[in-house]
Amino acid sequence: MKIRSDLMKLAKSMHTWVGISAGILLFICFFAGGLSMFQHQISQWATPQQQILPTIKPEQYNELIQQVQAKFPATQKSFLFNIQSTEHQYAPLIWTESEHRQGFNLAQHTWLASLDSHGQLITQEVNLSKAGWLIEQLHETAGIPGMVGHHGLGVYVMGIVAILYFLALMTGLILLLPTLVKDYFAVRTGKNKKRFWLDAHNIVGITSLPFHIIICTSVIVFAFHDLFYASITQLALNGKPAFGPPKQEQIHIQSTTLDIQNILLQTKKVAPEYTVDYIEFSNLDQPQKAAANIALYSDHQMLRSASNDFVRMNPYLPKKINYSNISTQTDAGNTLVTALFSLHFGSYGGYTVRWIYFIFGIGGAFLFYSGNILWIESRAKKQKFAHDPIPVQRKDVRFFASLTIGMCLGCIFAITGTLLLSCWFYLIADIKSMNHFFLYSYYIIFLFSIAYTFIVGYAKALPHLFAAIALSLILMPLTSFFMSSTNIWLNIITLCTAFIFFNFYQKAQDRAHAAPKGSLWAK
Repeated sequence: MKIRSDLMKLAKSMHTWVGISAGILLFICFFAGGLSMFQHQISQWATPQQQILPTIKPEQYNELIQQVQAKFPATQKSFLFNIQSTEHQYAPLIWTESEHRQGFNLAQHTWLASLDSHGQLITQEVNLSKAGWLIEQLHETAGIPGMVGHHGLGVYVMGIVAILYFLALMTGLILLLPTLVKDYFAVRTGKNKKRFWLDAHNIVGITSLPFHIIICTSVIVFAFHDLFYASITQLALNGKPAFGPPKQEQIHIQSTTLDIQNILLQTKKVAPEYTVDYIEFSNLDQPQKAAANIALYSDHQMLRSASNDFVRMNPYLPKKINYSNISTQTDAGNTLVTALFSLHFGSYGGYTVRWIYFIFGIGGAFLFYSGNILWIESRAKKQKFAHDPIPVQRKDVRFFASLTIGMCLGCIFAITGTLLLSCWFYLIADIKSMNHFFLYSYYIIFLFSIAYTFIVGYAKALPHLFAAIALSLILMPLTSFFMSSTNIWLNIITLCTAFIFFNFYQKAQDRAHAAPKGSLWAK
């Protein structure tokens, strides 16, 4: 396929500069996005055993609720009842004494409740460990702090970055079309490292192109949906709200006693394809406004959120269920919206799809990292002959190489280092708010990695950061042994990843020793 040379030149220029301007932030989002496929399992891994209470039998559900509500007045208003969710794996019944309901409160202390083997109530107040939340926030905001309205500043920034990302995808496709068939699976190794990086970059980009198109378009919608709705309201509906509040219906309630078994039975009737993960109760002290938000899960359905579909009811009238938004009951329009959400979150197909999305997420991070490396390699000065003067690399090349190595590898080291340190601090110190520790530790390690890279130089920092990541990954399974962690498969994967990064460290060391003086990667 032939494309005009002027169009190819324009596409190459746009692809290069758009990719460079957005690549590092996209690396952070995609790396964290790959990990977020298992964010709940990561939270479980980082949770100390003292924050996990025993499970109970279904016939004990109502008994537990009655005992807790009799002793703790706050649960007469709201609480969360956990059936089998990985999102709320800490105890069968969870509640907070505060009225804080919106967002994520780092310092929020949570009460856990269960029954022992003799049916006696067990309760404890803890600051729950939510390591997976940190990873999810990195995925959404690239670690950019600050709030604009009720959204993080990073969400809006990544919405703009996603637009650039879409342009980079389309221009990259134009560049590859003329040689797509011939060069698709060609990975040429050898002394020409730039050729290797280019071939690997092209293979990953083309193979995962549909995935990347879905991700970038959905991110744009997530970031600017308020603006889209406001535009629809003004232009199409003449200022009339697109989504008005539901009409308050006066209902007759005979009893204000909660019956979990009946709620589960009625839910099963309207959603037999799903299992119930948890039920979030609110406004229980106001029967007319009382609500039960029931989280459903199925491997075989497209889910509206990252982990669940939801049905809603007044828990005192369990036969009247609002099930209009679940995949098996909704209309064609909502089915399309649900499919778009689910394709972004990977919330369908169970662990098989989550592993596929994990691979695509890590592959996407490599795509952006390799794009930056290609830019650096293409502008590096080389000593062609021995009698030529030793080249001096341009300042912009050195700056961008340091920024890429420091931020990309710094992000990985900050995540692994934070998870490792949090486990050790659980063992040796009494930290009141571990979630503050997660947040501050990440930024300290991340900023330290960037500073270290600029101070010692990217060529020296590269193997050092690889070694630090490998060491932290090796120590994580050893630490989990002392914490009595049951996530054996996660420890095995962590060890395998540690050996991969150790191999990267060795290759970086070998390349640094073999590089001639003045070259890009010479120490």
